[in-house]
Amino acid sequence: MGANAYGQLVSIVIQLISLPIYLSKWNLETYGVWLTLAAIPAYFSMADIGMVSVAGTRMTILVGKGDLKTANRVFQSAQLFVGLSCLAVAAIAFPIIFLSPFDALQPPNTRTTLFILVLVVLLSMACGLVNAVYKATHRYALGIFMETNTRLLEWLGAMIGFFWSGTFLAIAIGMFAARAIAFLALAFLSTNGSVGLTWGTKNAASREVKQMIAPSLGYMTFPISNALSFQGYTLLAAAILGPLAVAIFSIYRTLARIVVQATSILSHALSPELSRLFGAGHHKEFKKIALRSTAIGVLGSLLMSAVVFLASPYLLQIWAQGKVPFTASLMALFLLYAAIAGCWHIPRIVLMAVNRHSKLGTIVLIVSIISLMLAWVLGKIFGIEGLVASMMVAELLITIVCMSLAQTLTNDPEQ
Repeated sequence: MGANAYGQLVSIVIQLISLPIYLSKWNLETYGVWLTLAAIPAYFSMADIGMVSVAGTRMTILVGKGDLKTANRVFQSAQLFVGLSCLAVAAIAFPIIFLSPFDALQPPNTRTTLFILVLVVLLSMACGLVNAVYKATHRYALGIFMETNTRLLEWLGAMIGFFWSGTFLAIAIGMFAARAIAFLALAFLSTNGSVGLTWGTKNAASREVKQMIAPSLGYMTFPISNALSFQGYTLLAAAILGPLAVAIFSIYRTLARIVVQATSILSHALSPELSRLFGAGHHKEFKKIALRSTAIGVLGSLLMSAVVFLASPYLLQIWAQGKVPFTASLMALFLLYAAIAGCWHIPRIVLMAVNRHSKLGTIVLIVSIISLMLAWVLGKIFGIEGLVASMMVAELLITIVCMSLAQTLTNDPEQ
């Protein structure tokens, strides 16, 4: 939890500092264009179809059973799959980005910037393999610490590019260089020593990949849903409301998401422990931790929403340098959305910790698609408030389903 708290603190600080830094040279419209451009590559993060996360969970369960040989085979199989996926995405993205006739890509260096941002996303996916090693070998806290420092280094690379020339291309190059250096260093450190896991593809096996395909496809629905819920809403706001509304929407949502980020301090720390307990057959302890943590998560989400609402006028004034007005009703809507989203964060982790998340993922994807369609209608009528209302309805439906599925699992883990 300490490592996750550090990670969330860094995320919050980066979010709070980045806006005034960007606004020191850009206006809100330019910032909105950058947000829109940076949102597009997130769709390529789904190239591994969830294999990294599923492999990491399976490796943790196998290590909990003491089966290091199979765990290493799973690890190397995942490496081969991810490597091939990255090559395929890069090969597909290049002609799409550089040959497509879209007007938004016509400004100088926009296409190159977008392709480099895609490469940054692919490197982040490869870094997930590093995190899987730390998680499986009972070094979760160290892995999260390293991952957080990698994100911090990537942000510093972006800031160097920003202050160097203030262009989108320079920012993207700075991010890519920092991420590449961090990946090479962490890949070496993660398996240095007697951890039982090694880099390479010598022991890769197609049967391991086949066994993980079903839960991987189930996991893939979550990044697709996230892309629809986060980048999708950003692009939708840009399409129907314009760049200025994108900036306001993003700033308010970022403040509200502090609530969910706070919940993740506990939820992500639970994941490897739940996997290990499940692998070792300690089902009573598994159920106890899952139920108590869910209760803590719900209560924490509600309390944090109230705290953030009271602090938001001051945070907004300082963070946005007085350029974005505070609207109490709009902030209340965003925080109600965030409170509901925080309630199903821990139950989702309970399901994912044992690779029983496929049904939830399918439902989340369907709800996300429907919510975007609803947002298109409500956004045109009510503006930003309409977008938030659609998000809130989606989170409420998902919370009900997720709570039910998690309860069924804890009542009968072997089912």
